[in-house]
Amino acid sequence: MPARSPWFALSLVAAASLASAACRDGTPTTDRATWTVDPVPLLDISDDDAGGEVMLGQAVHVARDSDGGVIVTDRGLNALRIFGSDGRFLNAVGRQGSGPGEFEYIRVAQRCGDSLFVDDIALRRVTVHALDGTIGRALNTSEFAGGTEAYRSACNATGQFVHHAWNRFDPTRLGRHRVPVAVWLSSADGARRTELGNVGGPEFVGRANGAGRALLGRTPQLALGRRHAYVGDADSGVVHVYSLAGVADGVRRLPDNVDLRVSNADIERAKRLDSLGQTAAEQAQTREEWALDTPPATLPAYDALVVDADDHLWVRRYPRAGVPDTPWIVFDPDGAHVATVSLEATLTVHEIGRDYIAGIVQDPDSGTHAVRVLSLTRGPTP
Repeated sequence: MPARSPWFALSLVAAASLASAACRDGTPTTDRATWTVDPVPLLDISDDDAGGEVMLGQAVHVARDSDGGVIVTDRGLNALRIFGSDGRFLNAVGRQGSGPGEFEYIRVAQRCGDSLFVDDIALRRVTVHALDGTIGRALNTSEFAGGTEAYRSACNATGQFVHHAWNRFDPTRLGRHRVPVAVWLSSADGARRTELGNVGGPEFVGRANGAGRALLGRTPQLALGRRHAYVGDADSGVVHVYSLAGVADGVRRLPDNVDLRVSNADIERAKRLDSLGQTAAEQAQTREEWALDTPPATLPAYDALVVDADDHLWVRRYPRAGVPDTPWIVFDPDGAHVATVSLEATLTVHEIGRDYIAGIVQDPDSGTHAVRVLSLTRGPTP
């Protein structure tokens, strides 16, 4: 396995106080405290161990348990893989199949409090597991999202969800398109609660007989906290905020001091990532889609939203070519921009706890990946 660059130390600068109007707009302040992440990961689980045993197939989600171990949702191995706090493999739950606790194709997973919701797109089934892998109930994908199948979902610790719908597009219309999609709230048992309107759906490229992902495409982002639902289209640095009753409650606004103009290097990076791991036939089709596409003049404003254990919203700036780290803008529950932190651009963050960050790092050239848990220390506010 290729050697990875060492994890770098990072610092998080937290603001102490803001006026209420500035809180709503996410205006930064100069009164700050320093938070840090230890440069040595608490946990680093690579594709293969030293003896060559497969540890990960294709990890798509990681959740940390109260003992410091992790449960990894693994699409490649059709299983939930459980590891101890020392990284030692302990157990696997699931296998290929269509029976209870089996998987055909895991699309995504969501950690909601002490439960893990695993979406199998082939079986059109969402299975609920405890964090030790124990199987609970199962719902079909329509029941899970309140009567409409969801393309993307986010949840909070109490089991509430925010969803957006799949694209409904005309694939015979060639080139780049974006179609509005519905957004709504539901409960963990699939009861649809509140409509939040529409957001711009994922950008795609029509190719007459289907559609592919647009280069540097904007995609809607969702997150859900204890007090708010967050919905953004990434067209600008604005994230819309709703109460859990579905009432609009202002916005979170990223600082506008960044240059989002697309470079040739950004386009080449996007092409490399879009074709990573594809067969020769798949790459040929992808190149046909590129020929039909017109890359945008500017990058998406952001590409991820995560709510942490303290109910802070973290918003990731879209990664740039040649830049190893990417800023995350952090807002407290009242909307104050309290922090900016740089994390490795290849890290997909799945959880931010009170004292840790957990995610999956993928090498953009080889495709090899690792599960990482990092220690987070939140310094006192001045």
